[in-house]
Amino acid sequence: MNFATPVNSDKLRYKIKVSGLPRFYSLLDPLLQEFLKMINEELRLNCIHARYSKKGNAWLYLTFPTETEQAVALRLLKKYNWKGRSLISTLVTADTPKTNMNLTYVEGNHVAKRPRLDIPLSEQVLMSTIPYHSIEYEEQLRKKSEEARILFQRFGTIIQRKQPPLAEWCAMRKRQLNSDLAFELSPIIPSQKVDRYRNKCEWSVGINPDSDSVAVGLRVKDSMDGIHYVGPPDCLRNLPMPMITLAKKFEDFVKNYSQDWRIWRNMIIRMNEDGEVMVSIVINQHLLDTEQLSNIKCSISEWSKNNITENVVSLYFQVHGEKTLADCIGTTIEAELLWGQKYIVEKLLNLSLEISPATYFRLNSLGAEELCKVVADLADVNENTTVLDLFCGSGCLALTLAKKCKQVVGIELIKANIMDAKRNAEINGIVNCEFIAGRTEDILDSVLNKLKGCNVTVIMDPPLTGVSTGLVRTLRKFKEAINLIYVCSNHKLPLKNLLDFSSVVRYWQKPIDSDPFLPLRVVPIDMCPHTLRSELVLHFKRFCVDDILSTKNDRPSKMYSNRKFKTKFNPRTSETVTSSIQPSASGVGGLLDYLKKIEERAYQEGLAKGLERKAFQMGYSRGLQCASANDDDQFKKNSSTNSDP
Repeated sequence: MNFATPVNSDKLRYKIKVSGLPRFYSLLDPLLQEFLKMINEELRLNCIHARYSKKGNAWLYLTFPTETEQAVALRLLKKYNWKGRSLISTLVTADTPKTNMNLTYVEGNHVAKRPRLDIPLSEQVLMSTIPYHSIEYEEQLRKKSEEARILFQRFGTIIQRKQPPLAEWCAMRKRQLNSDLAFELSPIIPSQKVDRYRNKCEWSVGINPDSDSVAVGLRVKDSMDGIHYVGPPDCLRNLPMPMITLAKKFEDFVKNYSQDWRIWRNMIIRMNEDGEVMVSIVINQHLLDTEQLSNIKCSISEWSKNNITENVVSLYFQVHGEKTLADCIGTTIEAELLWGQKYIVEKLLNLSLEISPATYFRLNSLGAEELCKVVADLADVNENTTVLDLFCGSGCLALTLAKKCKQVVGIELIKANIMDAKRNAEINGIVNCEFIAGRTEDILDSVLNKLKGCNVTVIMDPPLTGVSTGLVRTLRKFKEAINLIYVCSNHKLPLKNLLDFSSVVRYWQKPIDSDPFLPLRVVPIDMCPHTLRSELVLHFKRFCVDDILSTKNDRPSKMYSNRKFKTKFNPRTSETVTSSIQPSASGVGGLLDYLKKIEERAYQEGLAKGLERKAFQMGYSRGLQCASANDDDQFKKNSSTNSDP
């Protein structure tokens, strides 16, 4: 009898991701323990491991021993109501083994493929792209609003813990707003379109894992040899119908093409609010001569003219290649226009923007208008204001503010976006804009030198990972910047950036030589319905550090209400713990007094754990030295006494 022998079974992972849970910071959280007990005892799911990726998350990764149990858990927790919350479960495929991905079991001398998960491919596409597709839109907004509130409650707690001088200021703000938050959290702005709102989609050419045939759709996972597994696009309610029908027609073209289908890479579709469509066909970088490329272009043009009935006004062709940082800044990598218009026009408030294949623009056109309105409201610019737009992309935010302010300076890494911004400024008759291509960290100093003496409002729309600490430090030292608008496209929120802007003292409690930017208001915008993410627009204002440190609170904060200090803490005059406090030479009693003083000072400066550890190490070693010295003296004294006749 031949038994199936598992290969690298310790590396196999059958996971699901459960989102919509209350935020937790430890697996020992009582509410989280109650949830885990429920899924194992009530639902009878054999969960063998639970893991979270980061403290403060509202989701959890659950691991199961077999794919069958994984599929059952995915089905039961798909839309499970628990304590008034609608939970969402999604499939996790990223942790499958990277070597021999499809080879799992050895039966005799034959290698068998790992059995596929018994979940419809369309369901996998939905779970990976629009996990909220089955939830009512009002419920989606409620969940995203609660997510934002919990996120900023956590942020406020971190500020008070890591920046003790800000505790009194936060308490004052809470009383002013009559809220549990020190920042004004506005109601979430809903999307004007709930379905069919996307203006851009990228289809991949690959293999349909159900039929093992060539297909065009959304990528589900990758295989060892670089071939993409794609799922059908029919079920996606966030995409306009022309995008879906064009994907099906392109799939038929790829299947019937005479050469190897692997030369095809992507089909990128852009669509404006007027229904005009721009199509870009991208092929992989193969060793093709000029004649072969010409034949491919002719085939694409002939196919499009004979088969496309949608309102396609532009058809582009591009060869995919590796782009270096120098390419992005120094050269413009453009697709080749085969026929039609060079641009499609998108309306943004009172502006007309020309959109090219490489233009950076929000995926929701009407949502982009709402974002521009919120930024304009928070920035509150006038004819004396200079707007500094960092990571400006194609200049959408800067251009909407240009006619209301004195001048606009935009900085962006990719030169193609800068060229789009300059072109659109010229089309709309805007002459007070300057757009600069380059790495923001490299050219910011020279730009700020030119803006000295101006009333500057900074707008930032950084990448999902946030910005560097050096850039934050540079902006804080630029005294002309009074207001700061931070557009966060990542619903996880880069807390380190916000703490760097808000910090009053460093971790060793020395005051920072620049005034902080403190958050006053947060506006969530639902840019992408049916997804987990929402955009957050934060308004920061510069405060004088002396005014913050002089803030008095009639009611002591909870963090320090139970602590009694012998001395008042002033971060501008505080001194580090040095030899001014030394253990006395009286042995253990002196050591305890020394540790007690160190602990009191550490609590005052908000560094109880670190300084307590250091104090214990210092005091313990010095106490041993004192005790040893006393013992030696006592021994000598006893010896001399015993030796006397």
